[in-house]
Amino acid sequence: MTWYETIFDERYPELFGPLEHDPEDEVARIVGLLSLPAGASIVDLGCGRGRHAIPLSRRGYRVTGVDISEKMLRMARERAARENVSVEWVREDMREFLRPETFDACLSLFTSFGYFADEENEKVLRNVARNLKKGGTLLLDLRNAQKGLAGEEDHEMTFAVPAGRLRLRVRFDRVAGRAYAEHELTRPDGIRILSRFDVRIYSEDQLSEMIGRAGMRIHAVHGSLDGGPFTPGAERMVVIARKG
Repeated sequence: MTWYETIFDERYPELFGPLEHDPEDEVARIVGLLSLPAGASIVDLGCGRGRHAIPLSRRGYRVTGVDISEKMLRMARERAARENVSVEWVREDMREFLRPETFDACLSLFTSFGYFADEENEKVLRNVARNLKKGGTLLLDLRNAQKGLAGEEDHEMTFAVPAGRLRLRVRFDRVAGRAYAEHELTRPDGIRILSRFDVRIYSEDQLSEMIGRAGMRIHAVHGSLDGGPFTPGAERMVVIARKG
């Protein structure tokens, strides 16, 4: 099995939660960036446990959350039920999810794009373009790891988190254009939880070409969800594209 078929389970909040930001704040920024009309239909591709899908639904949007992990979707369903929020949850591989001309916007957040080989990543973008209505918008929220491919050294850091101590290690394969990461959590009782994953890293030009081939055009590139400028040192690369 590949990493994306096993990593998204009950361990995820402990291993990745400390890296996440306030989803309510992020949703407010997303809504502002995209100028979404009231009641717009949105698909959250790789929705996980519904961190963004649920706040979006609470704001009155019609939200579909798509994820390959039944365990993550179960957490999402349980939270939505507790909070009396209506979201359509769909268990499906993003490479196969198709609902032509259904959505006003597609969101791919927290580096949920780039899991696969180039051909499959392009297939995801083609599906997105088909699923969007004319004039619909794609938002890709990616970590700006291009500086790693440009020569920045691989790095490692350890810090305290609520569940113990979390060590993060990242290695860049500059030939393959991928970043390989390892998260290791050591709990106070000595139990260790390890997770490994890798993602394809694309330059702005590469993404522009891929998105163009899929039938969309980049409208803007930001360095954060608040619309800040995209610079070599930016933490994120937020790409906004539209279907013509």
